[in-house]
Amino acid sequence: MENTSGNILNEFFEEIYSEGAARSTVEAYRKDLTYFFKWYEEVNDQLQDPEQITSIDLREYQNFLQNEKELKPATINRRMAALEKYLKWVKQAGYISRLPNFPKTIREQKVPPKSLGRTEQNRLLREAEKRCNTRDFALLRLLMSCGLRVSEAVAIRLMDLDIGERHGQVIVRGKGNKWREVPIPPDARKALREWLAYRELLPAYTNSPWLFPSRNGEYISARYAEQVVKNLGQFAGLNIHPHILRHTAATNMIRSGADLVTVAQVLGHSNLNTTAIYTKPGNYSVNHVAVAGAINL
Repeated sequence: MENTSGNILNEFFEEIYSEGAARSTVEAYRKDLTYFFKWYEEVNDQLQDPEQITSIDLREYQNFLQNEKELKPATINRRMAALEKYLKWVKQAGYISRLPNFPKTIREQKVPPKSLGRTEQNRLLREAEKRCNTRDFALLRLLMSCGLRVSEAVAIRLMDLDIGERHGQVIVRGKGNKWREVPIPPDARKALREWLAYRELLPAYTNSPWLFPSRNGEYISARYAEQVVKNLGQFAGLNIHPHILRHTAATNMIRSGADLVTVAQVLGHSNLNTTAIYTKPGNYSVNHVAVAGAINL
């Protein structure tokens, strides 16, 4: 029988079961590994192959679980431990020639997530105003003002948007097929109206249902949005990613006097304890970086 990835995986499950693992434990491993394989195949556009998994993949997957899925450290560490056990077994069984390096386990966060201070926000917006096209500037404003996850922001449909001179909200479809209504502050509304007006002049986007369409007919990818934010951060001397903008929006709301229930609703948190982390004192600023040279946005 050919040693396909599926056969190797089944052999791994049979091995740990024969060593005394309960069926529930085997199923837990199967579930945790399936999460990784699904992510790997979507990101790399190829079926998972143990030989092709690198330390970069492992680090990016951990970042995805932490920053995009917003899972608890214990859950992330468990999924990574299952993956490490599997790859060590595959190496020991002789199916792969090397074992990739695993990232460090994630510790429980005791301080508020890092966010941008007022000066840093202004510095970032100044660079965005100088360098961004209309669409990307509206995207940045939406991320910074509304606290959306980057995956939520790029997937907004025109039908989800209700915006005018004095009002604005967007229906956001978040994790677990849950949806919520998020208010849009004035500065973000202004940027969105400018983008919508310009968007109407672009024939390629006329029939697109997406707020932020791409040239291939879909919406812009989360990775594209991440790169836009990262590049702007470099110009502003900041080491940032879109989730820092989400933390910034949450911190701004708390500092302006919004109550925890309201902030939790805006962010899509099901547990107020998750939101309460923003009320703790701590270092809010992000690490600075040297301003990069020419970066294409």
